[in-house]
Amino acid sequence: MYQKKNIRYKSIFKQDGQSETIEYKGTGVLCHGETSHLNFEADGMTIDIGYNERGVTLKHGRSVLKFSFEKEVWNEYQLPYGQAILKTKLLKFVVHDEHIQMKYELYDQTGLISTVYIYISM
Repeated sequence: MYQKKNIRYKSIFKQDGQSETIEYKGTGVLCHGETSHLNFEADGMTIDIGYNERGVTLKHGRSVLKFSFEKEVWNEYQLPYGQAILKTKLLKFVVHDEHIQMKYELYDQTGLISTVYIYISM
């Protein structure tokens, strides 16, 4: 089942005592199925959040991060200047009819690089 949604997306990146906030507003599509997806356009790129009972996939343009509810996951993450090997640790993922909340940590080979909070209202 496809539903058209008005999306308000907010993400907060916390790193080394600094924080950066990114916000988008737009129209998106929510599709429920074996894997549910919410996708919408932001700054000329598609953001897609797919989720099921095993985990979450977050796509932003060509970049993809995979998360498991049970373990940390190593990813090959596409950056504008090349690929980075990043480990994701999902701390929170809550889905309700009108919002999605997500909190995760990103690690490189040397340790924690960022904690990210995402809140999407629909």
